Amino acid sequence: MQNKVEQIFDFMRVLDKVCLVKRATLLSDGTVETDSSHSFKLAFMVMLIKPYLKHEYDYARLLEMALVHDIAEAETGDYPKAMQRAHPEIKAKKDAEERAAMERYCKLLDEPMRSKIWNLYAEYEKKQTPEAKLITALDKVDANMQANFYNNGDIRYWTEYEDGEQYYKINTEKKPVVAVLDEPIVEALEDGTINLALTNMKKFGVEI
Repeated sequence: MQNKVEQIFDFMRVLDKVCLVKRATLLSDGTVETDSSHSFKLAFMVMLIKPYLKHEYDYARLLEMALVHDIAEAETGDYPKAMQRAHPEIKAKKDAEERAAMERYCKLLDEPMRSKIWNLYAEYEKKQTPEAKLITALDKVDANMQANFYNNGDIRYWTEYEDGEQYYKINTEKKPVVAVLDEPIVEALEDGTINLALTNMKKFGVEI
């Protein structure tokens, strides 16, 4: 039993680092969003949309995937979407680093938890199952939504980041992963975030 306790402590140290990883979005009061707050909101979004989903999903796996999907960033840090879009080589580097980090993290645990967490991560990365596609779509919706919450919608801070002008495009375009889902509630959420971004851009005089 002591060995199990030590494993859990070691893995919780990883999660402690996840709570420190800063993202490229601000909370409403100007606090920098972290990976842990993003994952918390993503899991809640799964719960909030569950009654309105058109298709059947493994609900427990959705929640688990929402929690697992970004934990590799405890070691690699967050790579902003704008940077990945502008520099494809950075995305390739990110993917390789995150896979290596997850391999190390999973070795901290015994079976069956080792395989469970690895399989959730691998499923999310492949984006082939309905659950992985839904979490990917919601991940994008949440990121775009949160990016618009700072200071009553003042999205001008996006340009302070490297390749930050990309955020205006990212926040106002429809995502293919949402379209293929065929989930009206997710499409409506995406439309809502796009409209919010366009409203904020108009409010603060941003043009693209």
